[in-house]
Amino acid sequence: MGVRRRPQRTCLGCRESFDQDRLIRLVAAPDDRLLVDYRGRLPGRGAYVCPNGECIARAVVPGRLSRAFRREGIRADAQDLREQLAGQIRDKISSLLGMARKAGQVVVGSNLVTDSLARGNDLALVVIARDISPGIREKVERKRGEVGFFYPDWLAKADIGRILGRAECSVMGIRPGSVADALSRELSRFNTIAGDS
Repeated sequence: MGVRRRPQRTCLGCRESFDQDRLIRLVAAPDDRLLVDYRGRLPGRGAYVCPNGECIARAVVPGRLSRAFRREGIRADAQDLREQLAGQIRDKISSLLGMARKAGQVVVGSNLVTDSLARGNDLALVVIARDISPGIREKVERKRGEVGFFYPDWLAKADIGRILGRAECSVMGIRPGSVADALSRELSRFNTIAGDS
C-alpha cells in the first residue's frame, strides 16, 4: 500500500493548492451571505481560503465568488469574514483548553507554572490572562526558557477560570502532547488573523 494522500484544495485568494486542513472553508448561505465554516460541518458547496487577511481580501472579489459557488449575488466583506473566523478560532481555543483540563494536561497558577518552567521541559506552552498583575507576569516570564507564551487579549482571569472550573486564574501551563500542539496551531492562527485586522 502507498502513502495515503490528503485532500488538496485551492485557495480562492492566492490560487495555490494546500492540504484541505490548512485552509478555511467558506459556505454561501441561502440569503447569499458568505459564512466561515471553521469546523467544516455546514451543508452546501464550499470554497477554501488561506487563514490570513490578504487571501481573505482577495477571495471576496465578486467574480471569484461567482465562479467558486457557481451562482451570482453572493455578498461578502473581508472584515466580516475575519471577525467570523477570529470568533470561531476563539471558540476552538476555549474548547481545546477545556479538553486539556479534562485530560490532566494543565498546570494552574503562577507558583506551579513557574516551578514547571524551572524544571525545563514540563510545559509546551503558557497562556497568560490579559488582566494578570504585573508582578505575577514578571515572575512567570523570568522562567520563560524555550516555552511559547501566549497573551490572548480576549481571555481575562475570569474566562480562564470558567474554562478550568475555578473562580479565576491568571496563568496556566499546558503539558506537551497532541492537545498542546493543536492549541499552539490555533493560537498562532488566531494571532495571524488578529494581526491582519
